[in-house]
Amino acid sequence: MRILKRISNSDNNNSVLYLALLCLLYLLITSNYLPFSTNSRSLINTNEVQFIEISKDGISTVKRYSDLNEINELIVDYGLSDKLKSGDRIIIRNNGVLVTKISARKRISLGVPIGINTASTEDLTAILGIGPELATRIIDYRTNVGKFQSIDELDNVEGIGNKKLAIIKQVGNLD
Repeated sequence: MRILKRISNSDNNNSVLYLALLCLLYLLITSNYLPFSTNSRSLINTNEVQFIEISKDGISTVKRYSDLNEINELIVDYGLSDKLKSGDRIIIRNNGVLVTKISARKRISLGVPIGINTASTEDLTAILGIGPELATRIIDYRTNVGKFQSIDELDNVEGIGNKKLAIIKQVGNLD
């Protein structure tokens, strides 16, 4: 308690506060919490590197795979029938194995693109500037017109302008 009193009574509180703010600012700049224009992270080439999450007993681990043999070993080890893609999540349970997608926020932070033609509302809302309403309009457009042939086709969806389209191009692909 004496230490806390001494710290609170000292004149150095402003220095500590400024240091804490600088650390927070550094964290925000180097992470994915600021818009992409201030972030240097770019999408990975999913033909060369794949990120796959394995969840077992409530513990999840995301691992980077660049060797096709390692991915084939996963398929054999877990008895999977489908090919694994970057951004897949393997959930191991007592009654079997389920393959789903890594959460969209995790995929974006890893640099794994969000597939616009298969993205759910939750996936789309992870993209900066897209809320639930716009995500629903994107999915409705995709359902009514068909799969997007180009990312630029998103410009036909009401509510997507040049700025949002530029952000989507940075984090999305056609699958």
